[in-house]
Order: sequence, then structure tokens, then C-alpha cells
Amino acid sequence: MEQGDHVAVDGNTVASVQNMNFKFAAKTDIGKKRKANEDTFCVADDIGLFLVADGMGGHAAGEIASQVAVEVVKLSLTDWLKKGPPNSEIFARAIQLANKAVFEMAVQNRGMKGMGTTLAGILLCNDGFATANVGDSRIYRIRDNAIEQLSKDHSLISQQLSMGLITKEEAKKSAHKNIITRAIGVSEFVEVDTRDEDTIENDFVLICSDGLTSMVEDGDILDTIRRGADNPDNTCEELISLANFNGGDDNITAVLVKFL
Repeated sequence: MEQGDHVAVDGNTVASVQNMNFKFAAKTDIGKKRKANEDTFCVADDIGLFLVADGMGGHAAGEIASQVAVEVVKLSLTDWLKKGPPNSEIFARAIQLANKAVFEMAVQNRGMKGMGTTLAGILLCNDGFATANVGDSRIYRIRDNAIEQLSKDHSLISQQLSMGLITKEEAKKSAHKNIITRAIGVSEFVEVDTRDEDTIENDFVLICSDGLTSMVEDGDILDTIRRGADNPDNTCEELISLANFNGGDDNITAVLVKFL
């Protein structure tokens, strides 16, 4: 787990899990407008786990929520994977356990009331990976010069777009663009979206907080990743720099995995 004003993990060396070879890198940055960084990421390459969490709540509670959620998922999976193979079901179960931990902490501590966090990530398994997400942090796959969002935003804007109530251009300017409809820790139980995906050589998976996606268009994310194809570390740095150049309104976190 890593978190801070600007923290980086350079993983340009090749790692391997379940006969899958990959490179990875991760960076988080406070951005230009916030006083603290409430994002947390996890790169547990030994078990093939990669996570991004974007916390919310006053008095540093968002920072605590994101850290606790990531740590509980990591520790739970590290233990459970000693007893059986990885799959999307245990990934979701670990996230539900993290939800319970954050929720109970908020109930027991008055200063943490209302805290919560998004959570998005992948777990390598079955010659591919499982995705899991709660909230509006995103998971993208970049393949054959195209970018595809694998996660679904749990947000008011996403609901309005799917119902045809607003256009994409209106969504960018909406006063409600930061309202999420599902988060870790705000209620006793949470529904976790999961998917099972395959991988092929030279696929990338990007996991990021909305501090990146609210500042950088998908097409620009694609172009940046294509330019830095052999160096995930530099690519994460460039994505964060681009988000800051475009305003840096929020904390920015990017975790990038390249399959070899």
C-alpha cells in the first residue's frame, strides 16, 4: 500500500504470477487544488493484485477509509490465496470485508462519520484477470490501439447518461459530476461489480481515480499509453502531469500493468 502527496512505485522489471508475465508501475499525486491526498493504491505483484481507492470524508477520514479498504483487501486475499486459487468471487468477498471494516470504523468513531471510499482493481487469475469496482474509480484495457472502460461508474452522472437525460458534453459541466451512488463504508453492505477478462500479449490495464479521468479524455489517455509502451513508469508520470496541466482539480492516481 502506498499513499502520499506524490508517491511512486517503479515496476518496470518483469514480474510473473500464474505463468503470466507483466510490468507495472503506480503513482499518486496530490494535484493542484487539494490540501491532502486521500487516494491510496496497492501493487501486490506477488499475488497479482492491483488496486486504486479514492477516499471521501472530512478531517482526514477519506484518507483513512481508502487506506483501510486497500489494506483489508490485500491482507484477506494474501491469506485466502494460500488455501485456493484466485477468482472473482473471493475478490468481491474481500472487498465486502473491507466495506464492513470501514463502515464499523465510521460507526465507532464520531469524527469519521460518513467516511467512505471508491475501490477499483484487478486480480490476476485463470490466465487473465478479474475486475472489481465500487464507485467511480475506473479500470481500462488498452488493446490493439483502442481503449475500453471495463468498469461501470457508480455515479449520478452515469445514471443520467444511461437514461438519456443528459449528453456527454452536459455531463462534463454538470454540478453533480462528483456525486457517487455506491461506495465502500457508507452502509453495512455493498454490491461489488466484477468481470472476468482475458489477456493477450501487449495488453495494458489502467486503474485510476477520477482525478485523472475528469481531467484527461480517454483518447489522450490512449495516446499517452501508446507513446510510452515500453515504460509503464514514465507513462504513469506523464498521465499525472497531463492531469495537472489540465487543472489538477483532484488527487490523481494511476496504476498501469502491461502484459508481456
